[in-house]
Amino acid sequence: MTSQDSNLPFSQFIEFVLDARYQAGLVAALNERMERFIRTYPGFIRASVQLSEDHTRVLSHVLWRSRTDCEKAFTNAEQGEGDLWEMIRAHRATALTFNGYELVGETVGPR
Repeated sequence: MTSQDSNLPFSQFIEFVLDARYQAGLVAALNERMERFIRTYPGFIRASVQLSEDHTRVLSHVLWRSRTDCEKAFTNAEQGEGDLWEMIRAHRATALTFNGYELVGETVGPR
């Protein structure tokens, strides 16, 4: 297994830093974007939006079937979803962190 293996499940994380007054609007915008666009792309597995306990950070997580699926979705998103940077400005995020990770292990609870 290498970091170049595009067939491993791939997680995309974006952490937004913002004033707690604006987090509800950003959460709503991210959830809408995931429902309307992201979930329609091939390779989508699941997505979540999470809040820090102090409500000054919002974490967006999307799990893709592969890095290749994530990259294709990102290219398509630039053409059809609208401007991510405009959403960031509208909700006054002061910092962003983008990260991607290959899923190499997972433990789930009983079903």
